[in-house]
Amino acid sequence: MPTRSEWIIDKTEAVARDGMVAAMQPLAAEAGAEMLRRGGSAIDAAVATAFAVGVVEPFMSGVGGIAFMVYRDAATGEMICFDGSTVLPRAIRPEMFEVLSDGGASGMYGWPATKNDANNTGWLAPGVPGTPHLLGEAHRRYGRLPWKKVLQPAIKLARDGFEVNHYVAMSIAADYENLHRFPESKRTFFKPSGAPPSPSVGGRGDLLVQSDLARTLTLIAEQGPDVVYHGEVARLIAEDMRRNGGLITEEDLAAHQTRLFTPGSIDYRGYQVLGQLICSGYPSVAEALQILGGFDLAGLGYQSTEAVHLITEALRRGLVDRLSFLGDPDLMPVPLKGAVSSGYAEVRRGTIDPQHATPNEGPGDPWPFEEGREAVYPERSGVTGEGQTTHISVIDRDRNIVSLTSTLGAAFGSGVVIKGTGITLNNATTWFDPRPGAVTSIGPGKRVMSAATPVIVLRDGKPFAAVGSPGGRRVMSAVYQIIVNLIDFKMGMQAAISAPRVHSEGPATEISTRFPAEVIDGLEAIGHQIVRREESLSSSFFARPNGVMIDPDSGNLRAGVFPFTPATAIGV
Repeated sequence: MPTRSEWIIDKTEAVARDGMVAAMQPLAAEAGAEMLRRGGSAIDAAVATAFAVGVVEPFMSGVGGIAFMVYRDAATGEMICFDGSTVLPRAIRPEMFEVLSDGGASGMYGWPATKNDANNTGWLAPGVPGTPHLLGEAHRRYGRLPWKKVLQPAIKLARDGFEVNHYVAMSIAADYENLHRFPESKRTFFKPSGAPPSPSVGGRGDLLVQSDLARTLTLIAEQGPDVVYHGEVARLIAEDMRRNGGLITEEDLAAHQTRLFTPGSIDYRGYQVLGQLICSGYPSVAEALQILGGFDLAGLGYQSTEAVHLITEALRRGLVDRLSFLGDPDLMPVPLKGAVSSGYAEVRRGTIDPQHATPNEGPGDPWPFEEGREAVYPERSGVTGEGQTTHISVIDRDRNIVSLTSTLGAAFGSGVVIKGTGITLNNATTWFDPRPGAVTSIGPGKRVMSAATPVIVLRDGKPFAAVGSPGGRRVMSAVYQIIVNLIDFKMGMQAAISAPRVHSEGPATEISTRFPAEVIDGLEAIGHQIVRREESLSSSFFARPNGVMIDPDSGNLRAGVFPFTPATAIGV
């Protein structure tokens, strides 16, 4: 049988004893590792990495973005979720966004297109940034090193610049048209000629210097994150918004707070998987794992057609239910506990045929498993989509553990850079339907429903792993399958991440062509509607995860990162 050449790309697993940082850019990972070498905590390392990655990966996250974090404190065993999500400005109204009757779909969530793409790009799109406040609150509670020291690597990278690699150059060039709509964005990310920065091609790559951002980070280092919400930076954001028809005001910024939650928890084969139940991707991952837990996956064998079939069927049900029932509980009744309950999982498991695919399986009904709540079935709209995000995983020598996901929404968020600050603002409205009348419609004070899924896994109550990913809706399928690889198939972290994955949230079963051909053909033979996806250096069909784990036998720390980008793990 004739064959064709295929990508064979992988990364080695990082191993260490005293600490580990995994991030999407090597310079950012090094910022976190530096904090660990100085005796800092996992929180110090995570905060340093998060600010640094916003400089060297400015299209994914930063001061103008949002974040979600799960943390476990080794000394007390306390676990806490930090919710640094955004709310829409109080002045926003759905009628501000003119839906085009024949414009098709747009944005990462596939909503109907609007005039000037206003719900995805530009001055009407941003919500209040949540990342700086979350990082400040986490450091206030659990940091060891001085706040100023933790921000120094990010300040230096912004002030002195860094040499762009192929990934950064490609990402900036890909958003050429959007960023050139805004003079400050064009000035910040492009050369004076208007061309994007060039990576190394036989010589040094261009330096990306962000002087205004360096000044903003210095203000945050000296005055704390409060300067973004009440001080000089807040004033600059509000003034630029007023000049350009934007909606965020000083009052919107001043009202922002990081929400704190006790993590949700499920048991999966004796391991505890924990994450934020509200407004995140965790409930969908938890539901899929609960369903899968009733099958002997290990007995079927890694990459057997039978095992991949069950993994896909459980995932499909978790994501179909998400689109039907989950949302912001402040806006609508949500059966969160019912959706992740073992009783509901048993019902959904009963709809799976181990011998045949069910591509058109619809949503179940978790409401009977939601104690004390009357069932409500509100009008829903839309689908989920891909996003541009970053993830950081950290363990320190004391075995404090952090899983942190942050995002601007789409690439470069709104495309807007606030004059005098270097801050690229998120495009929060991209998460909402521009058509009025549904619970997912744009509206004042509404909070985003994110696919971010930072999780921590415990083994016998002790820390085992932290995992998360960028990649929009595919974050959930990636985190789910990595947990399955770690627990069912006893993989190390790099192998668990490098393994090919599937994604299904409806009739289609998207599958990496890195799976053996006989597995793909076998799935097709039992009724899966197969969509083959070839992975490459610029694709993101199955998200871009990273993670850290504690080897249960040796006690060593082991880390894995997405093999197709410059993502890096550094041990100390």
